[in-house]
Amino acid sequence: MIKLNFIPEQRGREGSGLFTEDIGGVPAEIIVGGLVALAGFLVAVHMVLAGVAVYRMASYKILEARWHGMSVDQKAYDGVSNEIKAIQAKLGGVRPITSAQSLHWAQFLNDLSDSIPKGVWLRELLFEKKDLTIYGSSVSKMKNEMVEAGDFVAALKMKDSVRDSFTSVDVDSIQRRDNIAVPIADFSLKAKRK
Repeated sequence: MIKLNFIPEQRGREGSGLFTEDIGGVPAEIIVGGLVALAGFLVAVHMVLAGVAVYRMASYKILEARWHGMSVDQKAYDGVSNEIKAIQAKLGGVRPITSAQSLHWAQFLNDLSDSIPKGVWLRELLFEKKDLTIYGSSVSKMKNEMVEAGDFVAALKMKDSVRDSFTSVDVDSIQRRDNIAVPIADFSLKAKRK
């Protein structure tokens, strides 16, 4: 077999590589290797940034789930907080009544109970600022229910706890109910705190 080669041997060796010329005095293989390394580095950076983005998205979803869980707890907290505020507001109204310089309620209520004659009952005691209002009713088969209410006021005025704590106890209103078998009189008393 006869082999014919028309390219000189030295030129043939130079042309046999992938790159035949140097660029600016730097071999072409180094430039290509640098470009491949740069591309590999950029791909690696892209992969790291994609991993960070996935991690951040997962963290965001976890925090979002916690936030929604906290909104249920927040509603429960708000409900309890509103109840506490309502109770504190009620306690604010009770504190002046129960303070050290206030009326001795146990003794007053005991005297109030002792002063109630037969046929008289109390429906409500209302204490606002310095005024005590007592709502009640009296009943009598002998049609002297108005007198019974007056006797109650007179007996109440005689008690030491009432005289020491209140300037006066007066009938604010008294009204007879009509059209019933047994006569009933509804009354309210006012007492001013000293």
